[in-house]
Parts: sequence; structure tokens; C-alpha cells
Amino acid sequence: MSSQTFDDATPLSHEDELVAWMAAGGRPAERWVCGTEHEKLGWWPDLARHPTWEGPRGIGALLGALARDAGWAPTYEGADIIALKRDRATITLEPGGQLELSGAPLRTLAELVRETDAHFEELRRFSAPLGLEWYGLGMAPTARAEDMPRMPKARYGIMRQYLPTVGTTGLDMMHLTCTVQANLDYADANDAMRKFRVALMLQPLVVALWAASTVRHGLVVPERSFRMRIWDDVDRARCVLPDALLTRGATLADYVTWALDAPMFFIHRDAGYIRCDGLPFRRFMAEGFGGHRPNMGDFALHLSTLFPDVRLKQHLEVRAADMGDRDHILALSALHVGALYDAQTLDALFELFADVGPDAWRAARDQVVVDGLSATLAGRSLADWWARVLPLVEGGLGRWEPGATPLLDVLSRDLSAGECPADRMRRAWNGDVGAFLAPYRVC
Repeated sequence: MSSQTFDDATPLSHEDELVAWMAAGGRPAERWVCGTEHEKLGWWPDLARHPTWEGPRGIGALLGALARDAGWAPTYEGADIIALKRDRATITLEPGGQLELSGAPLRTLAELVRETDAHFEELRRFSAPLGLEWYGLGMAPTARAEDMPRMPKARYGIMRQYLPTVGTTGLDMMHLTCTVQANLDYADANDAMRKFRVALMLQPLVVALWAASTVRHGLVVPERSFRMRIWDDVDRARCVLPDALLTRGATLADYVTWALDAPMFFIHRDAGYIRCDGLPFRRFMAEGFGGHRPNMGDFALHLSTLFPDVRLKQHLEVRAADMGDRDHILALSALHVGALYDAQTLDALFELFADVGPDAWRAARDQVVVDGLSATLAGRSLADWWARVLPLVEGGLGRWEPGATPLLDVLSRDLSAGECPADRMRRAWNGDVGAFLAPYRVC
């Protein structure tokens, strides 16, 4: 959850303005970039606990050291550093102390590899004096939401009050889970929706192969991705896409219509957040709220608080993967660049999923959380779907950035073994948290 606010004060009067603003994010293919965002789970091995914000070894001390000695510019709320910015990348603080890198928009996957490795090396170097380590997996294996430390960000206080009124798992989502997402460009409104469609169809396959959250409260659970089960009851109004957006004919206007009817957490004014308590954005546009009138920055902020598996802003974000190790982080961006940036592959995948309707997609999306690769989509196992999809993606990536195709090798290895990270986690869990986490240390 980015700390970003948006300063565009352009007043809003009609939803057509919102569609035009999103379409204006399009750019020609020669300017397309890719980016990644990934959340790490912190751990103090000597104390066998997740780190707090406070204290000389806490996350606040880490952010302070990065700001002081590594050239990161701090963002404050009051006296507390809540985010860092350097060049075009940011490091943000998540509700339970997870640390997120929002990487820079980069022209090549080779640059993304270098950025990821440099980030891990830097974070390891500054965390080591604090006895702090960071891990890549989908959720904390033993903690409960109420026991996790709280981070000093005002927007999280608003969310903690609101989410329990609309679902049962919002606090678990905030404090226990970690994800990796890829961010990609589109050319125009039509290209945005073709990519949105293909990316949505891919997400059940992604859940299956990236699943890494099968230990909850110290017990192995039936779900391979309990993180995705958590999302099912966070707030359906902001997480579940309507059927209109799960069809081949979906338009950017359909997405805006859904976003307008979704509830708002807050608006940002005068360096502070104002609670909106679930006010639909459509009503905010019609009536205002608390003496405030809507502007484009409000809409941009609102879009960032919607949580579907694939999210549209002035770019596209794919969000269904559990956080994982370095290879799975890089493979997620490589997969989607190969699928969406090469025109031949995009066309082939668009047709491959032509007959998958909303009911079939929803059934797969529900089943895959437990069954992984043995789940089915439109009567075919996800392992079979991968056998058709991965060669297309490898071809697309080979045409777009030939040197990046080895980033997909980890997927071939997992598919050959017929397993995902969660399957390995199930075999490894014996109650020893430190030993369980060790293979998933990233920095």
C-alpha cells in the first residue's frame, strides 16, 4: 500500500473526464517500461519475533539510517519517517512492519534485475547492525494480526477502523500478508483493456505457481495461498470485479463505473487524511464531502485503494502473486512482459482465453487457493493451461528482450516438479520458525 498522495487539483464534474485521464496514461510501445513492487516480512532472529517500529533496533531506526547514509529522501508524518524516495524508487512502510520497494519504471528486465539485487544488498547491509532480517513469503506463519506491531501512518489507522465493518479479514490482510506485483504500460484505452483481460485470465495460473502462504497461526492449512483466501473477505466492494469486467468486451468506462461505485477510505487535504467511511466516489463527485469538492488527485488516490487481482490506473498492475524468493520476484515481471508487451503473444493469449467467462474464471479463482496446479479453469487443469501458456510467453519475451528469457526458468522447474513454494513449505514446517523462514530470506 503506497504512501503516495496525488497533487492534481483539477476539478471533476463528469465520469468521462476520469476515462480520458486513465487513457491519457497510454504511451507508444517504444516507451513502455516495467516495474515491480514487493513486500518483505521482517524478523529479529535473536528475539524470535517480528520487529517493532520503536527502539534502537527498530524499523524506524533502519529507515533513519537509510535516509542518513544511503541518499534516500525521507517522507515524514509528524516526527516519524514513513517512506523513502531515491531517484524514481520508493521504500514504504506497510501496516504490520512489512517493508515494500516500489521500484523505478525501467526500460528493461535486465535493469529490474540490477535494481532488485542492489536493493536486497543495501537492505541487508543496513539491517545487519540491527539484527534484522527480511523474508519473501506470502504471510507471517505464526503471528496473529492483533499481535503484530503497528506502524505510525495515519491512513492505516483509518483502515483499521473501517475494514472490520465490511469484512472479517481486513486486519489480517494489513498486518500479516506480503505480495509481489508487476506494473506495466499500455498504448491506449483499447490496449489497456486487452492487456487487462489477458492479465486477469493469467492470475489463477499465477496464484497456483506463486502460492507461498500455507502455514497460518503455526499450523499447515488446506490452502496453498491463504493470503488469497484472506482477500476474499476484506471488502468485496473494492476487491471483487463485476462480470462486466470479466468479459472480452470490457471497456475502460466499465472500469471507471466500478471504481465510482466503490467505497472510499479517505481523501487527502492539508497534509492530512480525512475519513470518508465508505462514501462511494460517485456520490463524492455529485455532492462533495465535508465541504471538499473532488479533484483528479482524489480519484488517483481512490484507485490505489481498490484491490482487484489486476488493477488499472494510468498503467496496469498485476497483484495476485504471493511474495517469494528472488527468482519468483523476477519471474513475475518477466512473465507479464512476455505475455503483454509482445503483440503476437498478446493476440495469441487473448484468443486462448476467448471462451473463459466470468463463472469459469471465478470458479478457478476460488479453487486454486486450495488446489494449486490441480485446480481447473474451464475444464482444463491449471498445469495444462501452463503447458500452453508458458511457451507462448517464452516466445514473446524472446522477441521483446531475448536476454531475459532465463528469468522464466524457475517456472519451468516448478512445473516439471509439479509443485509450488507452498508444497515445499508443507514438507518443511516442523514448528521451528527460524528454520522455516531461512530458505526464504532475501536480505
